[in-house]
Amino acid sequence: MILQPQIVGQNDYGYELPFTLEDGNGNAVDITDASLTITVQDSQDPTGAALFTGNMTVDSGPAGTCHYTVASGNFPNPGTFLAQVTATWSSTEVLTWSGITIIVEPKLPKSNN
Repeated sequence: MILQPQIVGQNDYGYELPFTLEDGNGNAVDITDASLTITVQDSQDPTGAALFTGNMTVDSGPAGTCHYTVASGNFPNPGTFLAQVTATWSSTEVLTWSGITIIVEPKLPKSNN
């Protein structure tokens, strides 16, 4: 998985955050028949509590591509957030991709007062 930060706007929603899930060698992981979730936490929260967890959509199972559609209220504050994607198959196999950074930019217009 390419781990470049995703940049989103504060309080924006309805758009997709795309991901390509890969193994350690850079090969796509077949996520056909997997249930996918994303878990996001504020990188500055000392409790480590999740800000939210959401279900994801598989775009192409064999290619390992998927997305999360940002919901209203997901990113109410600007800052840096950490995320992980978890794939679960009915065979109880679970894979997790972590180290995902999401940067939330302040909603404009921004006041300096």
